[in-house]
Amino acid sequence: MASNSELENKLRPIYDAMEVGNYREGIQLCNKALKRQPNLHSVKALKALAFERSGRMGEALVLCEEIMWAKPKDEATLRTLSMILRSGGKDEQMVKLIELYKEASTANPKNENLATQWFMSLARRLDYKGQQQVAIHLHKTFKRSNYMFWAIMSTTLQGQNAPAGQSTMLYQLAERMMAKLNAEGKVETIEELQLYLIILLGQKDRHIDALALLEGDIGVKTKAIDNVELRYLRIELLIKAGRWNDGRDAAVQILQEINSDDWRTILQYFDTIFLPVQDVDLKTSDNLKEARTFTAALAQNEGKNPKRGPFLAQIELEKRVQERIGNNKETVMNLLVAYFEKFGSKTCCFEDLSPYIVSVDKEDALEFCRKLKELSGEKAETIKEIAIQINIARFERSVGLQAKLNSSEAMALVNKFWRLYEEALPFGKDLEETERQYGDDYAIMAAHLLIDIHRDTKSYFPLLNATFMLEHALNASKHNYQIKLVLIRIYELLGAYNCAISTYNTMSIKHVQHDTMSHFITDRATNFGLFSEALAQMYSAHEIYHSNEAETPEMILQAYKYSTFSKMQEFIEFQSRLENSLQKMIADREMIRLEFLKEDSVSRAITWLQELEIGNLKYDAAFCESRIDNRDTSVMLNWNPKESASVEVLTRPAAQLDRVWLTLFTLVPRILKHMAHLSPIGAEYENLVAALEKILATSSPSSELEHPPELTAEEVKLAKIIHHAAKAFQALSLAVVAQNSNSPTKEDPTKTAATVKEHLNAVAALLKRDPIKSTGILSWQTFHVLTNMVETVAYLNVVNQCLLNLISTKANKKAAFKSVNSTIQDFMGQCRQALQAVQTDVTALRNVVKPDRIKSGLLYEICDGSAVDFVRSSSHQALIEDKTLQIGSSWMRSLVNLQQEAVSRIV
Repeated sequence: MASNSELENKLRPIYDAMEVGNYREGIQLCNKALKRQPNLHSVKALKALAFERSGRMGEALVLCEEIMWAKPKDEATLRTLSMILRSGGKDEQMVKLIELYKEASTANPKNENLATQWFMSLARRLDYKGQQQVAIHLHKTFKRSNYMFWAIMSTTLQGQNAPAGQSTMLYQLAERMMAKLNAEGKVETIEELQLYLIILLGQKDRHIDALALLEGDIGVKTKAIDNVELRYLRIELLIKAGRWNDGRDAAVQILQEINSDDWRTILQYFDTIFLPVQDVDLKTSDNLKEARTFTAALAQNEGKNPKRGPFLAQIELEKRVQERIGNNKETVMNLLVAYFEKFGSKTCCFEDLSPYIVSVDKEDALEFCRKLKELSGEKAETIKEIAIQINIARFERSVGLQAKLNSSEAMALVNKFWRLYEEALPFGKDLEETERQYGDDYAIMAAHLLIDIHRDTKSYFPLLNATFMLEHALNASKHNYQIKLVLIRIYELLGAYNCAISTYNTMSIKHVQHDTMSHFITDRATNFGLFSEALAQMYSAHEIYHSNEAETPEMILQAYKYSTFSKMQEFIEFQSRLENSLQKMIADREMIRLEFLKEDSVSRAITWLQELEIGNLKYDAAFCESRIDNRDTSVMLNWNPKESASVEVLTRPAAQLDRVWLTLFTLVPRILKHMAHLSPIGAEYENLVAALEKILATSSPSSELEHPPELTAEEVKLAKIIHHAAKAFQALSLAVVAQNSNSPTKEDPTKTAATVKEHLNAVAALLKRDPIKSTGILSWQTFHVLTNMVETVAYLNVVNQCLLNLISTKANKKAAFKSVNSTIQDFMGQCRQALQAVQTDVTALRNVVKPDRIKSGLLYEICDGSAVDFVRSSSHQALIEDKTLQIGSSWMRSLVNLQQEAVSRIV
C-alpha cells in the first residue's frame, strides 16, 4: 500500500486538474493511476467525482457502487463519495454511505472527523434517532459539550415529529439532558438558551417555566434582552402568563428606547391593553386612557422624518375600540385622513391604510376618498404630488368607484391615466435604468381598466391595447416586474406563449421564486402547443427542487457545526415545504405530459410508458392534501374592491391548478402505463378507474356551481375519454383471460365486442367538435381546444395499439375477437378524422395570422376608430405594429407546431 506522501503525490495532479475545471484531464490521470493500482479507492472516487462534475452522473453512480461494495474506510474516499451522492445519489446509496461511515468510525474509534461525518450523514437524511445515538457516542468519546447539544437537538426533533405519547417522553428526556448541562454551567450562549426554550415551549403549558428561564440567571448571562426575537418572545410569554403590566412595560420600553416603528411590539402592546378588559368596561378603563396617551406621545415625539408606526398605532387603537364598543367612526376617519396628509406621498401608504379602509362602511370609504381629493390639486407639479395622486386613484379603485363604469367611461379613464403617466415621465428622466418611473402605476391602472372591459365585453382588443401600453411603459422602466407580470398574463390570455416566455425570462427569477412564482409561466403550459418551449420552462423551474435536495441538508449541517439551533427548524421546514410543494407536483405532472408528447410514434410512446417510474405518481387523498401550496398569488398589484376578484384571478386563462387537476394527470399516465404493459386487470387498475370516476362525478361544469370547476371543459372531456378507453381495455382484457382459460363463465365474444364498441363510440362522440372560428385574434382557448385534441388522440393511439396487442399477443383464439378488431380499426379512423379536423382548423388559422394578413386585417382593426388615445397616436404606430407582429409570430409558431404534431400522430 502506498504511503501517505506517495498517495499525496499521486493525487495532487488530479486535484490540480479538477480545481481548474479540467475534468477530462482529471479522468485521464485517474485512469493512469488506476492502471498501476486498480484498487486505489481514493482515485476511483476522484474519477467518479470528475464524471459527476462533467455531467456523466450515470457513470459516476456506477463507479460509486463499485467503490462502496469494497467498503473503504479512509476518510478521503468517503468524503468524495458523499460529495457525489448528495448531488444525485439515490436514497439507498445514501443509506449504504451511512453504513460505511459507521464501519469506518468503528474501525478508527479515535478519528473524530470520521465520527462527526457519520453524524452529518445521518443529519442529511433527517434520521433524528440515529443522530441522537451517534451524538451521545461522540460526547462520551471526545468529551466535547457541543456534541451533547447535538444529541439534545436530535432528541427534540424526534419529539416534534413523534406521536403524542412518545413526543412527551422525548421532550422530557431532552429537558433532563439540558437541565444537567445547565446545572454544570455549560449553557453559555444565546443559541443554547434558545434550544432550552424550544424544548420547554414544545411541551404543553410550559410558558411559565420558559419565562422563568428567560428572566433568570441564564437569560442575564447570555444577554437575552439584546436578542430581538427573544424580546418578542418574552412579551408573548408575559401576556400568556397574565402579567399584563409587565408585558406592557416591556413593550413601552422597546417602543420608547429602541424602535418606535416596531409594529410587532405595537400589536403586543395592544394585547396588554385589550385582553384584560371586558367590552362593557373598555370605554371607561384606565387601560384605554393610558393607550391613547401613550400612542399620542409616540406620534408627537416623531421629528422631521417621522416613522409611520406611531401614527398607524393610533389608527389601530381606535379601530379596535370601534370593533369592540362602536361609536368611534369619526375618530378613525379623522386619523385616516391625517395619516394620508402626512404619508400620502409614500408608495406604502395604500398598503398601510387599505386594511382599515376595507373595514369601514361603504359610505365612509367614499367619504374618505372625497376628503383625499380635497387635499390634492388638479395637476401634479412635483414627484411628491404624483405619488399622492396615484395613491388617491388606488383608493378610488379599491372602494369601488371604478367598478360600475360603462365601457366609454372606463375608456375615458384609461386615457386620463395614460395622460398622467406621460406627464410624469419628465420627472424621471435622470433615474437609473434599474429604477421605476414615478408614474408607472398609472400605466398599470390603465391596464387594469382594460382588463375590466375585456371581462365585461369578452373582446380581446382591450387586452391588445393594454399590451401596447405596458410594452411602451416597460421601455422606460425595464426592471418593473409588476408591468411584466401583467404582460405575461395578458400574453397568455391571448395565446401568445412565446411572448409570455420572453417577458418572463427577463425577470431573473431565482432560487425559491421558482417554486413561488413559476406558476405564472408553467400552469397548463402544454396547452399552447409549444411543447419544447414549455418543457424548457419546466426544466428551468424544476432546478430549485434539485437544489433543495442537495443544498438544504448542507444548511442543516452548518447549523449543527456552528450550533445555530434556532435556525435549524427553519431550514428543516424550508426543506419540507419545497419537498412537499404542490407546485412541484403540478410541474412534475405537466412535464410527464410534455415528455410523453415528445414521443412522435406509437411504439416509442408505449416504450416510454413502460419505462415510466410511478414511485412518485401518487394520487391518494392523503398525499394530495399533504402537498403545501407555496405559490404566491398576491405578488401582482391589486387595487380591486374587496368584493371583487383580484387582478391575478381575473387574468388567469383558466381556474388555478389544484389537487383535482393533479389527481387527473396522475391517473392518465398510470392507466396508460398499465395498458402498455398489458397487465392483468386487478385491484390496482380498478382503483385507478374508480378514482377517475370520482373526479368525473365532482368536476363536470355546472351552472349551479358557486365557483368555476378546477378543470376546464376540455380537461373534463379528456377525463371522460380516458375513462371510456380504460373501461374498453378492461372489458377486452378480462374477456381474453377468460377465453384463454376456457372458463365456463367466459363472455360471448360478440358481447365483448359490443361493450368495447359502446365505449369507443362514446369516445368518438366526444372527439367531435365544431370548427374553430377566428375573428382575427386568437386566444388561449383556441390553443387549448386544439392542443387538447392532439394530446387526446396521442393517448388514444396508445390505447388502440394496446387493444390490438391484447388480441395479437394474449389471445389464444384470435379469430374469436375478429369483430373487436374491426371495431378498433373503425375507431382508429375516427381518431384520424379528429386530427384531420385539427389540421383543417390550423390551416385556416395560419392564413389569418400571416404577417401580411395581420397588417391588412388585425392591425387595421386595432387602429381604426380606436377609443384609446395611445393607439391613435402616430408616434406609437411602429411599436403597435411590432408588438402585433410578435404576437402573430407566436401564434404562427404554435399553429405550425400543432400541425406537425397532428400529422405525426395520424395512424
